[in-house]
Amino acid sequence: MTVPAVPEPAVPEPESPVRPPRGPSRGSAGRADVVLPAQQRAHGNGPPDASRDAERVPVLVLVSADWAAPSRPAPTLLRELSRRWGTSMRCLLVEDPEDAFLDRWDIEHLPTWLRFVTDDVDGEQSELHGLTPGGEELVLGGPWRLTHRRSGALPKHVVDAELGPEAG
Repeated sequence: MTVPAVPEPAVPEPESPVRPPRGPSRGSAGRADVVLPAQQRAHGNGPPDASRDAERVPVLVLVSADWAAPSRPAPTLLRELSRRWGTSMRCLLVEDPEDAFLDRWDIEHLPTWLRFVTDDVDGEQSELHGLTPGGEELVLGGPWRLTHRRSGALPKHVVDAELGPEAG
């Protein structure tokens, strides 16, 4: 008696309908982040709602470096909180910042957490550069006002209470 040979399962090609090519990754709320090429940022001709910078929600910026031991768990904490907050808060990671950035925001310790809100009256016209919790580069332009700052390794509940969307 002969046993029929079982064909080996076919591995789908990267472009096959079984495994579609990966599109742009999504932010924590399931929508694509607004990421502008440098030419569009410089001349202000980006997407129509780019000037609103994600519905004018607060932005939490984590300034960190992987060589600084207290900073190591902070990006993971930022990702977890970003998922929890959804669209009520934008999150940026500035990893291993340059001296000009540290001087501008008077950062002396890593990690440092900075909370910004849009403010058309007292805000400083500037761009916030960093990485989304998913790792994509993101630039948020607008009049930003720094509302809160904390330095050092912080537990999740402290970041949520003092710097999150309800912190005001």
